[in-house]
Amino acid sequence: MVSRSLVISLFRLIALCLFSLTLSVTARAQESFDERSLTQKVKDAVVTIRHMDRAGNENGVGTGFVIDSDGLVATSLHVIGEARMVEVLFADGSRHEPVAVHAWDRALDLAVLRLDRKGLPALSLGDSDALASGEKVIAVGNPMGLERSVVSGLISGFRRFEHARMIQLAIPIEPGNSGGPLFNPQAEVLGLLNMKSTLTANLGFATPINALKPLLARPNSMTMNKWLRLGALDEGLWTSSMGALWSSKVDRISVQGKGAGFGGKSLCHFHQEPSTFPYELKVRIKLGDESGAAGLIFGSDGLERQYGFYPSNGQLRLTRFDGPSVYSWNILTQVQTPHYRLGDWNTLSVRHEEDRILCFVNGQLVIESKDRALRLGQVGLAKFRDTQADYSNFMFNPTPAEKVSFEPDSDLTQLLEKIQINLGGNPSSMQALLASIGDQSPYQLQDLAELLERRTDQIRRLALESHRIQIQKQLRTELKQAEPQRNLLRAALLVAKHDYPELNVKAYEDAVNRMAEDIRDYHSTEAGESDLIQSLIDFLFKENGYHGSFSDYENAANSYLNKVIDDREGLPITLSVLFIELADRLGIKHVTGLPLPGHFLVKHQPKGGEVALIDVFNSGKQLTFDEADALASQYQVNNVSSEDMASATKKDIIIRMLSNLRYFTRSNSGLGDSLPYLDLMIAIDEEDAGLRLERATICLRIGRRDMARSDFEWLLERRPEGLQLDRIREALRSL
Repeated sequence: MVSRSLVISLFRLIALCLFSLTLSVTARAQESFDERSLTQKVKDAVVTIRHMDRAGNENGVGTGFVIDSDGLVATSLHVIGEARMVEVLFADGSRHEPVAVHAWDRALDLAVLRLDRKGLPALSLGDSDALASGEKVIAVGNPMGLERSVVSGLISGFRRFEHARMIQLAIPIEPGNSGGPLFNPQAEVLGLLNMKSTLTANLGFATPINALKPLLARPNSMTMNKWLRLGALDEGLWTSSMGALWSSKVDRISVQGKGAGFGGKSLCHFHQEPSTFPYELKVRIKLGDESGAAGLIFGSDGLERQYGFYPSNGQLRLTRFDGPSVYSWNILTQVQTPHYRLGDWNTLSVRHEEDRILCFVNGQLVIESKDRALRLGQVGLAKFRDTQADYSNFMFNPTPAEKVSFEPDSDLTQLLEKIQINLGGNPSSMQALLASIGDQSPYQLQDLAELLERRTDQIRRLALESHRIQIQKQLRTELKQAEPQRNLLRAALLVAKHDYPELNVKAYEDAVNRMAEDIRDYHSTEAGESDLIQSLIDFLFKENGYHGSFSDYENAANSYLNKVIDDREGLPITLSVLFIELADRLGIKHVTGLPLPGHFLVKHQPKGGEVALIDVFNSGKQLTFDEADALASQYQVNNVSSEDMASATKKDIIIRMLSNLRYFTRSNSGLGDSLPYLDLMIAIDEEDAGLRLERATICLRIGRRDMARSDFEWLLERRPEGLQLDRIREALRSL
């Protein structure tokens, strides 16, 4: 029999051995994570990235690292900026300008630059999926411009943000660190430093390196020549001056950075100008910081003299700028009005007449001036200080249907009218008004505020519902035409306008027309269809970086054609719509959509020529029918014969786009939010019994009994084949 003391001794011996082994492993791990030797090992592959303003001056600094010895450098997209000149600096002091942006992903904030340099020291990419909380890591970057600074810390967790899973770090991240590599002890890159917490200094986030790998497998390359024009102002419409960064995306213009004029002033003039009084101009605007100032200019000499109507610190100003400095600026009127919505989009409008200036915000007249010091001149946009601002739907001399209403709103309650009259007036008159209401004034005013909030919400819902009904009518009218007369581009843009009421459809139609003109400029009128097809593929996917959204497939933006044009990223079907419409404008005949299950291709079938199948989701790759069948088999059990499949009609394409939106919305937001797309599909295809049954079932589940009853009654009245009418009668009786 073993003695108790012997057992205790054995346990002590085992514990001692385990403790020694743990110490040994820990020591080896700590020894292997030698910051000094790791830094020496990787320093030549870590680079400083500087992006410049249009004058070539440094506008920001970040970090990157070499991932391929043939000249590929990875970083964060926000480090290089869009339409910016970029310079890459190595540890040996050499400087290089990239020849291309090899790949990028806006949602993941990733970019890969291509340099014209070979034999570079490249870093190894690790497996970020194998990471666990508590692991020690090291980061190398350029915080506050201090090049190749080193900091170590721990992985403190993983967090899901809007578009991606991020690595949470117990590491301080400062400006200049962005895009830098995050290493494990083996000097493998686990992620790219991305952003810092606004709450505490010792907390940051990194994009997992595995998010970069699919991008490398399917690059969406663009030469720097093209990149520098990405988002640039349309030079045929606008001219900017006095610094700041002005950029545009079809119907939206953005400005950021401080202008070179006094007070950070910067101007952007529209090329068309008035020749007689009266004239009107209008723009929607949103300020990133309400302490800044940005808005409309008119009566401008193109230099220092102009009128300006703009919000500043929550107030609205009409200013006459008579020279380059504040000493020659005259604030003609400054008002505070409840019609201006802080932190939101607002519509600014000006009507300049022979003897007066009328200024409106959101349709309400807020300023009237008799100033006549400046006469006819240029019109446009302006910003001041270090303001970031977005403008959309700029209109000069709008058509009658687009003119702002000058009629005052007379539907509010008498009490509200009295309050509005006294707001911004003499404080004593407001006090007298409140005293006249009596002891109940606080309660009455609070009740009034709550009532107005409820009414505002109701009116906004009604406005959206009314807008969507109009879109239903427009789409139904468009798609009821014969197939050749249907305008697929306009129909696809109307799908987007359904969710973006302010979308300027014509602006995007004009943008697609300009794209076709750019392609045509490279060819003679005798160019064959096959040459034009290849040029179209090159233009979209090689020169301009359009690409399939592999990393963010179910993002609704991929289904909105305006967003696809802006972001150059989309689903197979939206990219196909753009391709088909450009082909039509180039005079290429017989280009249609091939609706494979789970995927969508473009088919070019010239008379007497060889059929070409084009996978626009994969950079315009051309497929055989067998390859298309294999692709379709991934989504459907039964065999698919793409060669025998009919081309999609324009109506089919729009229904499929809406079906995608319905599915994505249902998955992400729930049944109720998917209903508007089902409503739109039924408006287009009123006799589709399956859609009616689906809507009735959803309405029944979410408590919209009247709508469910209406659809059930419609089905029983028409008695379509294939439906179990007894079950429909039973469902109707239950209501």
